[in-house]
Amino acid sequence: MEDTPQVLEQLSLRPATVQDVEPILDLVNDLAADGEMLPRSPATTIERLRDFVVAEVDGRFAGCGALALVWTDMAEIRSIAVAKEQRGKGLGRKMALFLLEEAERLGVARVMAFTYVTGFFDRLGFREVDHAALPHKVFQDCLNCPKFHRCDEVAVVKDLSCSQDAPPLGPLSLPMPGRHLPKRKT
Repeated sequence: MEDTPQVLEQLSLRPATVQDVEPILDLVNDLAADGEMLPRSPATTIERLRDFVVAEVDGRFAGCGALALVWTDMAEIRSIAVAKEQRGKGLGRKMALFLLEEAERLGVARVMAFTYVTGFFDRLGFREVDHAALPHKVFQDCLNCPKFHRCDEVAVVKDLSCSQDAPPLGPLSLPMPGRHLPKRKT
């Protein structure tokens, strides 16, 4: 009996480039059309391109995710999307863990997401919170969203290792730059 060689797929994560704008938009907006996430415009994708990481399998685009700084104590994971043929292989989790590590490296105390897929974020240690606990998100993005008055996304937050020095969540958790910043580990 002959052994059949196992084909191992090569996964890599890398920063997005301008050549990734079209595949990011195609993937995210296809999933948005299926009701799995909110759509992105070309302008916001290009403006936020530095926030994105791209997952490749065997050198081909397989997914994306973004980490956006919201304030000195908060970042947001956005647009975690995996191509349908690559789902179930842990790509979304790998991208999310990569983005959480980046948030830790930046010294951010908390990471939030607005999602339709709460189970994914539950397994990463996020907890559900009220939208009002995230005023920067609401005033920065939500006011311009067509779903503002009927938002059906769930807000989730994960405290990172430096969160004990951060202000509590809520309408008064508005540290000014340079004040109430988490202390950096040396």
